[in-house]
Amino acid sequence: MKRGRQRLNRKIAIAAVAAVLLVAGCATPPPPPGVLDNLRADLAALEENQELAELAPQALADARSAVRRAATEELSEEERSQRVWLARKQLEIARAEGFAERARRDIDRLEQRRTQLLLRASRLEAQQARRAAESALMNAIATEEEMERARQQASRSEEERDAASQREREAREEAEQARRVAEAQSAEIELARREAELASAQAQSLQRRLEYMEYRQTDRGVVVTLGDVLFEVGEADLLPAAAQSLDDVIELLETEPDKDIRIEGHTDSTGPAQLNLRLSGERAKAVRDALVERGIDPDRLNAVGMGEDFPIATNETEQGRASNRRVDVIVLSG
Repeated sequence: MKRGRQRLNRKIAIAAVAAVLLVAGCATPPPPPGVLDNLRADLAALEENQELAELAPQALADARSAVRRAATEELSEEERSQRVWLARKQLEIARAEGFAERARRDIDRLEQRRTQLLLRASRLEAQQARRAAESALMNAIATEEEMERARQQASRSEEERDAASQREREAREEAEQARRVAEAQSAEIELARREAELASAQAQSLQRRLEYMEYRQTDRGVVVTLGDVLFEVGEADLLPAAAQSLDDVIELLETEPDKDIRIEGHTDSTGPAQLNLRLSGERAKAVRDALVERGIDPDRLNAVGMGEDFPIATNETEQGRASNRRVDVIVLSG
């Protein structure tokens, strides 16, 4: 069960990143005209929803703050694009948390209904037991005269016994039906609980990805960076430890089956430039081959070596050089 939930959480995380890729793939550095107006309209629609305001007030407040930050005038085009994107995600989170809270309240209502059904079944069983006890008592204190009258009225009593048996059967059937309804309600409660957990997990996963996922949004598309821990120093053969990172990249790429992928190898400035160019190309090709082995269409992939010419950090420190030794997998927006 725990392993299945972990797989479910992982799929949810991938779905959240896929949503990021879809939005990022269609974006341009400056937001199109009317984007801020659309954000404000979406926010106003949420604020007018009294149920959402009651169910997820904090998430709605976060969305309101994100829209306000996106509308700040003193922003560069890149900063505004990022803040508009974050505001959209906060609006999605507010909707998801409202749904989760509504599902939790539905669970409480269904629990109350289930309790009522179980109580009704118990009452029916108690009535049946009481009738049986009363009948036994009457038989125990019956006199000979009563027994004679009972024999004389046998024909009528037979009908009454049949009617009593029928009522008893109906009571048992009603009690059994109540139990079945209670079981169905239990299944409905479990389904509602799972839906609530899924909605909550989606909102939390989306929030974590926004805060912690390492990626870069560029004019070309979304760039996912694989560090130099995939290779030995100066080598182009993938280490076994690279499998998990590549599997994660595979799942991301499968969510964008129509997008082309560019794989760029980069090095630091240590060593001859020509050697660095060759090493970066070999590393990019190694990643490309690994993706093909895992089922990615080779026609979508283009691997190139960029050498030391495109650093993302200074080459004056070990930490900076480690950052520059990388392979970028770019989901192209065009």
